[in-house]
Parts: sequence; C-alpha cells; structure tokens
Amino acid sequence: MSFLDIKNKEQICAFWRDFIIRCLVGGYFAFSAGVCLQYGIKHLKGFDPALPQIYFVSNALSGFSMGLFSLTIAVLYAVRLRRVSKFAGTFPAIASVLGAYMLWPLLLIGPCKDLPLWARILSCFLVIVGNILAVWIVFWLGRSFSILPEGRKLVTRCPYAIVRHPLYLIEMVGILGTVINFLSWQAVLLFIAQTAMQFVRIHYEEQVLKESFPEYEAYAAQTWRVIPYLY
Repeated sequence: MSFLDIKNKEQICAFWRDFIIRCLVGGYFAFSAGVCLQYGIKHLKGFDPALPQIYFVSNALSGFSMGLFSLTIAVLYAVRLRRVSKFAGTFPAIASVLGAYMLWPLLLIGPCKDLPLWARILSCFLVIVGNILAVWIVFWLGRSFSILPEGRKLVTRCPYAIVRHPLYLIEMVGILGTVINFLSWQAVLLFIAQTAMQFVRIHYEEQVLKESFPEYEAYAAQTWRVIPYLY
C-alpha cells in the first residue's frame, strides 16, 4: 500500500468520523430543542388560576429560550467548519463534556418544591437571559463552534473583542438559574464542580488556539479571559 493510499484512507475515515459526530450531536441538540419547546408549550396551555400568571409565562419563556439555544447548536453542528487541530488526550474531552452537562443528574432529583415564587421567577429570568445571550454569542462564533477543545477559526469580533470566552460566562448565568430552581446541596456541589471543569476546559482550549493560530497570543494580551476588568 502506497503513502497516497494510506493518506486517502485516513481522509475517508476522518470524513465519516466527522459526519457521524455531526449527526449524533446535531440530532441530540435537535431532540433537546423539541423537548424544551414542548415544555414551553405545556406551561402556556397548563394555566392554573390558583397560581400567578407570571409563573406560567416565565416557565414558558424559559423553555422556549432553551429550545432556541439547542436548535441553534444543532444547526451549527451540521454546518460547522472542519477542525484545524485538536488537543490530544481523553481528559480534555471529558472535562469539556462535564463542563457543559454536569447538571443533568439534577433531573433525577427534580426541582425544589418549596421554592418561593420570587426565586422561581429569578431562576427563569437567569435561564432566559443566559440562553438568549448565548444564542447571540454563538451567532458570532458561527461555524467555528465546538464543544471539545478544537481549533477551526479564530473569532475576535463583537463579544470576543472584549472577552475570550464570553459563551462560558453567559452559560454560567443560565446554569445559576437552573441551580436556583433545583436548589439543594447536590445542586450547589454540582455547580461548583461544573464551574471548575469550565476553567479546565478554558485552559485546554487556549492551548489549542495558541498552537493553531499564531495571532492568538497578541489577541489574548488585549482581552480579558472570562470577566471584563476582573479576569
């Protein structure tokens, strides 16, 4: 077998691997979008005069905003650019997945039943704001979006001109809203652990971008990592 044959075989394997990942992850987020939209519709139809109307409106908007974000990610995974490079290793991939989805076990516990109405409204507000702003940020990130630490294209416009990781900052806003809704010691511990994984995720992502794009160091020197004027 010649070198050219081996190279072509590797390219074919890479193509099908990328295609399968696009289908699986895109399908997952499309399914998640459907679930969230159904959740929103359920609260619009399930109006109970015994409860304040704002309770149903806020929950419906929360479901619609989560559905919009999931649908956006599903579309981006279908059309995203091919990666330029990735960080080799299993732990960076695990840290990225945990940083994004560590709160899922809370679904087994269920929301806090004794949560005051104002806390539920605050929870929904944070979830709505977090998801809407996340969609706006992902719009600028565009086809270079990825969950794992991979290099596709260096984005330095709009929110990325101020903060290098604005999506992670905004995601934590929505995650905080979720923690309030599921308020318990388990939720607090998972929130702390997920925040820690997000910083691990940032560390590996910056290594990939530094190796993939020579201009990254100059860009990093002019921007804040996560929180403007603080960090």
